[in-house]
Amino acid sequence: MTTTDTESLLGRLLGIPEAEEFLAWPGDFEPSRAGHGAEIRLPSGAPLQAIAGDGGGGTYYQVGAGTGAGRPVLYAGFEGEGGLIAESLPEALELLIGLPYWQDCLPGRGFPLVGLEAEYRSTFPDLDDRRDRVAGLLGLGRPPAPDLVRRLHASVGRSAPDYLPLGPDGSGYAPLG
Repeated sequence: MTTTDTESLLGRLLGIPEAEEFLAWPGDFEPSRAGHGAEIRLPSGAPLQAIAGDGGGGTYYQVGAGTGAGRPVLYAGFEGEGGLIAESLPEALELLIGLPYWQDCLPGRGFPLVGLEAEYRSTFPDLDDRRDRVAGLLGLGRPPAPDLVRRLHASVGRSAPDYLPLGPDGSGYAPLG
């Protein structure tokens, strides 16, 4: 089942403790923290809807007007780095489920997937089972990690210039990766 409305998808997530817990950790995506970061805007003037925050003070936003889950997802980090990470909320959730370490997979970071997976598996030996269950509970796919990295890089590559956040003082955020 594909959910096309942001509130329905986030409401479903919050109604399933296992999904909410997994996305909070290791995913570091918490809808209860939406909007806790600095106020930002986009050069294009497109509206932003805060949908979740992370433990480091970053915020996830959907770009554009309306309630559809098909709007792009932007991440703005506490340390002034930002840009698109996915083409839709379902794709962002697939990214967070499949690559909870997505920031280490950004262009130019150079961390090998094998090493990142091994590190996470040492903490979460049942990682794949948990990923499969959470994706299934939310009606999402489980694309292979290399595909998720390609999608992430494509989204990040589309960020400049229209989707690089501007801070309250008009200063630009650094691109992701």
